[in-house]
Amino acid sequence: MGAARRPARREDRVAGRDVIARPAACSAVRAAAAVATLALAGAMGCASQGMPPGGPPDDAPPRLLGVTPESGTVRTSPSAVVFRFDEVVGERPAGASSLEQLVVISPSDGVPSVSWGRNRIAVRPRRGWRPNTAYTVTVLAGLSDLRGNAAKTRFETVFSTGATIGNGVIRGATFDWALGRPAANARVDATVGGDTLLRFATASDSIGWFALSSLMPGEYLVRLWLDQNNNQKLDTREPWDTATVSLTDSVRTNLYAFARDTLGARLGEVSMPDSVTIRIRFDRPIDPAASIQLTQLRLFRERDSSDFPLAAVATAAAHDSLSRRAATAREDSAARADTSEAGRRALVRADSMLRARQRDSLSRAQTDSIRAARDTVKRVPPPVFARPVPATEFVIITGQPVALSDTLRLVVRDVQALAGPPRTGDRRVVRPRPQPRDSTQTKRPGGGVR
Repeated sequence: MGAARRPARREDRVAGRDVIARPAACSAVRAAAAVATLALAGAMGCASQGMPPGGPPDDAPPRLLGVTPESGTVRTSPSAVVFRFDEVVGERPAGASSLEQLVVISPSDGVPSVSWGRNRIAVRPRRGWRPNTAYTVTVLAGLSDLRGNAAKTRFETVFSTGATIGNGVIRGATFDWALGRPAANARVDATVGGDTLLRFATASDSIGWFALSSLMPGEYLVRLWLDQNNNQKLDTREPWDTATVSLTDSVRTNLYAFARDTLGARLGEVSMPDSVTIRIRFDRPIDPAASIQLTQLRLFRERDSSDFPLAAVATAAAHDSLSRRAATAREDSAARADTSEAGRRALVRADSMLRARQRDSLSRAQTDSIRAARDTVKRVPPPVFARPVPATEFVIITGQPVALSDTLRLVVRDVQALAGPPRTGDRRVVRPRPQPRDSTQTKRPGGGVR
């Protein structure tokens, strides 16, 4: 008889050695491996709960690692200024459609050329660097990474193709005059002499401050404009302002932008909220130095052209503020005149609430003062608006109530807007009739309607 048949066997590689595993042993090994795999998967699942793959979420904006050439370099003419960051930056930054809208070269001969290279941005002027010229290249706030984290600060370098860098600075604040507030991220440039092609340029920061630096002494024409379409040039109907300054080492100037117009202010909506009040609105801000006076107004009846008396005119803001104070005073007087028990309780409650608000206000002021004293970070306050805010809405008070049967016409003469010639306008004024009472609703004996 032949040799006895050997049991089936399989060679496995375990820890680098060939071993013989019987079927039962193989099953045990496979079961142990499955249990180990499930345990490892469970441990990994527990460890990664609430955390995306690849580690914790990245919410930090790009950080600048270096710039070539370094700030302060002289006698250099690089092919491009290169900003290097610690991560890949987006080609479309926050608040802009392209990187070109986020980069400013000063002095500039036009929109810069910007090349993207993952974590690098290369900047160069369209016509090359001029000899013997100090340049400031700025990447404005808003540069973001691929996750949308945008930088809140700007990145900047200063270098010269010649032997020197000027130390003159023009500082100041930018304002939107029509809105009465600082103008954030507004464009500012300056020209010297008759050279209008090369402009020293910058943009105001998030609270309206600007600085044009590395300038040589001279007389500069400084211009501000609100770049509403972000194309880095002044377009028709965009608000702007200019000022001429003489620079030796440092000078300050504030600029108030407003839209120039050749038509003047047009009288628009006219309404009567009550029998003695007429509210009028213009389509353009009125020059505060030439605000509307009673002598510019005439109100007359259309049926016989007889004049209707007028008592006062004021801006809507001033009138509404005075009306609120008067209403508060009347309510307070009425409450103090009420000698009933309910009136006394209401007065005590109102006084208590007023004292509580005063205590809360004082406590908040003290807390803010303590926090400011402990804060080691230098905080720059926003610029102060130093001009009267131009108004577009005015309130006219008549000398007597207007009857429902009266149809009047208002004429406003020689209204002076911020720009453009004086303009005269007229509108019909009709007192609206009160809404008729809904007769389907009747009062219940205990109050309310049914």
